[in-house]
Amino acid sequence: MRRVVAILILFVFALIILFVGMAVNQERIREQALPPMRGTITVYTDLPSDLTSILAETYQNKAHIKVRMVSITDSQMWNKLSHKEAIKGADLVVTTQDNLMAGTKEGHFKPVILPGFDEVASRFKNADGYWTGIWYDPIVFAENKTFYNQVGKNIKTWTTLAKPGPWRIIMPDFVASTEAANILYAMVEVQGADHAIGYLAQLRDHVVQYTKFLSTPVRLAALGETDIGIGTYTDAEQYVQKKYPLVIIFPQDGTPYYLTGVALLQEAPDEEEAIQFMKWLGSKETANILAKQGYYFAYTNPELPKILDSLGRSPVLFPVNGGYTQEGKKELLNAWIGNVRFRKD
Repeated sequence: MRRVVAILILFVFALIILFVGMAVNQERIREQALPPMRGTITVYTDLPSDLTSILAETYQNKAHIKVRMVSITDSQMWNKLSHKEAIKGADLVVTTQDNLMAGTKEGHFKPVILPGFDEVASRFKNADGYWTGIWYDPIVFAENKTFYNQVGKNIKTWTTLAKPGPWRIIMPDFVASTEAANILYAMVEVQGADHAIGYLAQLRDHVVQYTKFLSTPVRLAALGETDIGIGTYTDAEQYVQKKYPLVIIFPQDGTPYYLTGVALLQEAPDEEEAIQFMKWLGSKETANILAKQGYYFAYTNPELPKILDSLGRSPVLFPVNGGYTQEGKKELLNAWIGNVRFRKD
């Protein structure tokens, strides 16, 4: 009996080796049939890895240019761009507005003026072409539909959001991520530090939870576990597309937004191919590809359709310039922590 079992095990093992060998051979044949890569560009970015994988793989298949994405954190990107030492061996950076402004100040970028880029609104780009914003994600009120039909239809501004009432709000913890903290920085830039911190302290009466992840408030509103979630448009639109009972509201007294842009490095090894990739990032093709993967950004390219909330309205963006320093950010976060998040009443 043991001998039969041993023979069966050996047979199964041989089959596994055979199938693995066939699979490897098929993959080798497939790779040999693909057109060879014409070159390689290297991109430093602090975008999420799943998003960078989509961009790199899609462009490689389209242009036969290998896109090497070097993923680093926002703070690591800041450290690289806020010092004069150049980033060696890379062509592009794709990062936040603050990081791009720091890189411009330290002379890391080469100006690029492209058809289409020159039509991007001035608020989304450097006036001299050192960087250009490609998409942004505005902050929205994600209101549960049942709540909206009863009370929420009266809450369409930050002002009304903080008024006395029975509604429950879940919002992100500003310390948890750069995107979440950007809400605080934008409010301070528009309203002043004292007024912004005072407003958030007032809003605290409605807040039942601060979350680690920026997407959580939207998800909980979609599931009916809170009345209003403060989050990004792309997270909210994902749930709307999946037919969850969610109403997206663009605050009509303005709202923060998170801008992502691209810049060509001074010492780019392959400037020509890097510029072609820049153009592709801001194209309609890229917007459609990302939408199919659940990324519903607002694009700076004026030729692309504008995003609308559930009431058919365009976003009203805070008139911010960005460029906040790391020291200033820490000071504001500490003020929020002491006067709002962990305030002792």
